[in-house]
Amino acid sequence: MFAVGIGVRASLVGAIAFAILQLLTTQHLYATAIVLSGIAALILVDLARYVARGDRMLERFVEGLAAGELERPARGVSGFKRLRGAIERAVTTLDAARLRPQQQIDHLQTLIDTVPVAIITLDDTGKVNLANHAARRLAGRAMSKLEHLSTIGESAAEVLSQLPPGHRQVVRLASGQRVLASAARFCAGGSQLRVFSLQNIGNELDAVELQAWQDLLRVLAHEMMNSLTPISSLADSVRPMLSAAVAAEPDGGLRDVADAVDVIARRSAGLMSFVERYRTMAELPPPALELLPVGEFIHRIDQLMRPTLEGRGIVYSSSVEPPGLTVRADGGLLEQVLINLLHNAMEALSAAADPRIELRCQIRDEDCVISIRDNGKGLESGSLEHIFVPFFTTKPGGSGIGLSLARQIAHAHHGQLEAASNEPRGAVFTLSIPQASTAGPAA
Repeated sequence: MFAVGIGVRASLVGAIAFAILQLLTTQHLYATAIVLSGIAALILVDLARYVARGDRMLERFVEGLAAGELERPARGVSGFKRLRGAIERAVTTLDAARLRPQQQIDHLQTLIDTVPVAIITLDDTGKVNLANHAARRLAGRAMSKLEHLSTIGESAAEVLSQLPPGHRQVVRLASGQRVLASAARFCAGGSQLRVFSLQNIGNELDAVELQAWQDLLRVLAHEMMNSLTPISSLADSVRPMLSAAVAAEPDGGLRDVADAVDVIARRSAGLMSFVERYRTMAELPPPALELLPVGEFIHRIDQLMRPTLEGRGIVYSSSVEPPGLTVRADGGLLEQVLINLLHNAMEALSAAADPRIELRCQIRDEDCVISIRDNGKGLESGSLEHIFVPFFTTKPGGSGIGLSLARQIAHAHHGQLEAASNEPRGAVFTLSIPQASTAGPAA
C-alpha cells in the first residue's frame, strides 16, 4: 500500500508536469498552467507527509520507549503495514517483559502481607517504611519516624534503633505486647536500609511461664503436703489426750502444752487449706469446649454484674460486634475470667469521681477480642511486668492468683490475656480467643 501510494502520487505529479509543458509550449495557456502547478505542489506536499508518517511512527515509538509508556500505532492509517506490525510486536513483547517483574513484585508483596510478622525498614535519614500489612496494623496510622509508632512506644523504639544487625531481643511494646525483634541491614537503590521484624511471641512466652509456674506449684504443694499431713495428724491425735490430762489435773502444768498443740493443729490445718487452694493453679481442668454465642454469654454477665456495679454508682456498658459472634469455649471458665476482671475494675474505681466500666466484644485478626476498660487508678509501671505472676498482688489481703488463673484459662482456649494502660486514665484488660470457625481442639 505504501508503494502504491507513492506510485500514484508520483504518476500524478509527472502527468501534471507534462500537461503544464504542453500548455506552455503549444497553447500558451499560462493561467491553466499556473493552476496545474498549484495542484502539483499540493500533491508533492501530500507525498512528503505520506513519506513522513513512517518517521513519525518510529519517533512516537522511541519516545514512548524512553518515557516508559509504549504506544501502539493508530489503526486505520494506510501504508507502512510491515512497520506497524513490527512496532506492535515490539510493544507486545516489551509490555510482557515489563509486566513480568511487576507481577513478581505483586506476588512477593502479597506473600509479605500474609506473614503475621511486622516488617519495618529504616533508612539512613531515619525515614520509616511499613513494609507489610502486619506492620501497618501495628502502627495503626501513617508515620515517618520510628518514634512516631505510638503502639511501639518510645522505649521500644529506642531499643529497636540501637539493635545491631544480626541480633535479636525481646521487646515489650507500649500496649504490653511482647515481641521478638530481629534486625538486619542491606543495600537497596544505592542506600543502606535497616530492616526490623517484630514477631508476637506473647503466647509462647506466657505458655512457657505458665508451665514453669505450674511445675513449681505442683512440686511445692507435694512437698508441703507431705510435711504438713503427719504434723496435722499427730497434733490431732495428741490434742484429745492433753485435753483429758488437763481435765484430770487442772493444776498439773499441762495447759500451756495443750494450748501450744492446739495452735499447731489449727495452723497445720490452715496451711493445708492454703496449699490445697493454690494447688488449683497447677491442676486446672481442660475446658469443655462448645459453641458459645458471645451475645448471650455477655447478656448473662450483664445480668449478674450490673446490679452490683450500678449499686456502687459505676456506669457500666457492654457491646458485641457483630451481634452473631460465636466462639468455641467453656462458658463456665470464661465467666470466671470476666467476673474476676470486672471485680478488679470495680475495686480500682473506689476513688474515681466518675467511675465507668466498658465491656466490648469485637473481631480483630480472626480472633474474638473481649476488652474491659475502666477509668480507675490504673496500673503502676512496675507492676505491669509482674501482674500475671502467681501470688503477686498490689491489693491488701489479695491472694495473687486471680489474674494468673485468668491467663491460664485464656491459654487453655488457645488465647491470650493482656493488660495495658487505658489512656488517659485507668486500665484495659484484653482477652483474645479464636472464633468458632478458626478455633482448634483443646490442649
